[in-house]
Amino acid sequence: MTISEIYAQLSAHMIKGMMVHEELANYYDFLGLKGYKRCHEYHFIQETMNYRSLNRYFINHHNMLIPNVRVDDPEIIPESWYAHKREDVDITTEKNAVKTGLTKWVEWERETKKLYEQMYQELMNMGEVASAQKILCFVKDVDCELKKAERYWLNKEATGYDMTEIIAEQDKKHRKYQMKCEKGYGVHIC
Repeated sequence: MTISEIYAQLSAHMIKGMMVHEELANYYDFLGLKGYKRCHEYHFIQETMNYRSLNRYFINHHNMLIPNVRVDDPEIIPESWYAHKREDVDITTEKNAVKTGLTKWVEWERETKKLYEQMYQELMNMGEVASAQKILCFVKDVDCELKKAERYWLNKEATGYDMTEIIAEQDKKHRKYQMKCEKGYGVHIC
């Protein structure tokens, strides 16, 4: 694999990551879970900053543009949802949707960590130590996000996705992530 191919793969994955978080934000907004919505808006911003950072690094350190790669729709939102209004969603559907959404988030972060680690290793094997160190920043970033996502997911699994608890925590989560989005706190630019 060439360095351009590695960066193209990373770039495509980051674009898909933006799409995943954007869809999850819409997914939870539709369900009326504004804390979860804000959480994914925040992660969308982080993904966008990391994507810009990746491009800046490649252009300024390798003197090339990252080749474009086709990115598929992550298809987070079920097609059937587009024919409904919020008031059509019953509690069972909402509970199942929360479980599905959290599971998809954790799966995405696991996949992302695995890819970033593989690309880091590829760069190290090529002797591209500085480039590898840039990608290592992204590995550490996703590792931290995965830890938080898994903890939260396991907590919800343990409580059986208790909707009373989930609804009760939305205001607090909304405020927390709204402040992070507005002030840029926690947006890691490596």
